[in-house]
Amino acid sequence: MSIEHSPPSTYILRDLHDVTVPDSVSWMPQTIGWKILTLGLLILAVFLVYRRLQTWWQNRYRTEAIAAINNLNLNDQSFEDSLYSIVKIVLVYLDPANGKLFGASLLRQIDCLGDGKDTFDGVLGQKWTQSLVDPATVLNTDERASLQQKVLNWMMVHQNQKKLRISKGEGRHG
Repeated sequence: MSIEHSPPSTYILRDLHDVTVPDSVSWMPQTIGWKILTLGLLILAVFLVYRRLQTWWQNRYRTEAIAAINNLNLNDQSFEDSLYSIVKIVLVYLDPANGKLFGASLLRQIDCLGDGKDTFDGVLGQKWTQSLVDPATVLNTDERASLQQKVLNWMMVHQNQKKLRISKGEGRHG
């Protein structure tokens, strides 16, 4: 024999009450301390993003110059001239007074802005500047590769002397 299931009658359900849903809990902090901490962290994050963008903006010439140097062909006849042009553009960007430099004074300025590990005012640097004006002076492939690597290293580590003087307090009028 099978008993048929029937829904409960109203007699059983008459004392039941609907469950009230509690108010949702706010994710907004209740105390002022959490709001101040959140605001401080937000300000710090904005500051760090600003500094990162400022550093990228100030060093974008480096990445462009490094890409241009990497695209140079060592076997190209105009390798020395192209490399010189890139270095000269960077030097003039750093300080327009560098536009009139050539030869030993140019090499000394490159060394002055560098970190002191690689020096350009040597045999290779002098031969490089000589090859710019004397077609009889030619750098071989090893010298070109060495020069390209030195310039790439210099591009990554050089410092802008004007910026350094200002940050040290020199050059300010007051």
